Amino acid sequence: MLECSDSSRNPLRSDFPYSFSEDGHLRHRVTSEPYRFTFRLDDVRGTDREHHSLCHYITQHVYELLERKFHLLKVHLEEDSFVFTSPGALDHPGSLLVLIQDWGTARSGVWSWKLSAHEGLERGSQIPYLRWAEQESCAVIIMNPNEGGETLEHHVHLVWERLVSRSSAEHVFVVAHGYGGLAFVDLLCHQLEEIQPQVKAVAFLDSSHSLWHQPLGKVGRDWLKSHSRTWILSTKPLNRSVGSLKAGCPQISAGTQCHDSVPAVCMESVFRFFTKTIKPKATPTPFEIITRSKSRTHDQNSNLV
Repeated sequence: MLECSDSSRNPLRSDFPYSFSEDGHLRHRVTSEPYRFTFRLDDVRGTDREHHSLCHYITQHVYELLERKFHLLKVHLEEDSFVFTSPGALDHPGSLLVLIQDWGTARSGVWSWKLSAHEGLERGSQIPYLRWAEQESCAVIIMNPNEGGETLEHHVHLVWERLVSRSSAEHVFVVAHGYGGLAFVDLLCHQLEEIQPQVKAVAFLDSSHSLWHQPLGKVGRDWLKSHSRTWILSTKPLNRSVGSLKAGCPQISAGTQCHDSVPAVCMESVFRFFTKTIKPKATPTPFEIITRSKSRTHDQNSNLV
């Protein structure tokens, strides 16, 4: 169950007419009606102000949940750049989950402000991913590429250099949504030898990357083919194979045609993929091939008895 934040810590609480309920849905403070974004063609500036207020409110609310509910720490990388990490994330010997969102207005902890506003935090935020990490005793690093004015590629490089590359984790899992996938492949293009030993699996969620237009090379493409999966928009049910000669890695249906919904819809499938990569392979059970001659001999012996 999601918790409401303390209103005294967020100055927008008294100005913004909506607030999140305990189950993570945005409701009007007085009428309890669900949030509805109104786009007014005759008032573009007013519409822009409402959009800005909504994004800022959701961002601050989720930031507060990250720190208070999940006890994540805000780690500053540059002047206006920061990420959230679990305490002792770099010294954690087990698994490390790295989340990279799409480009745009979404900040740390949020996949989509639209889904967060209209369908709730369980659909639009990264909180369900954090809950899984908590249950699996997995450390977390949540990137924040849309904060601070830097490019998404620069942010991903910076987080890898300052944090992930120094991690003691035995297994690093990466979830990359939209343009976040392109930025991660860009990182691979420059630091493939350093990344290969650390990253166990990559989940691309309706990713913008291209293994044919980004200079990854054959070694990098072969590595991704065996260490990644891509969930793409499709009319097929979730997890159905969606073949493509240019895919470069296994492609499966995301079970939705909505880009913003992919992280929520595919979440359980992503976790099963991660778990399978570190699960010990079963030792094949030896068996004897029964030939026709052996079978005939066995029948004769039975008749003698």
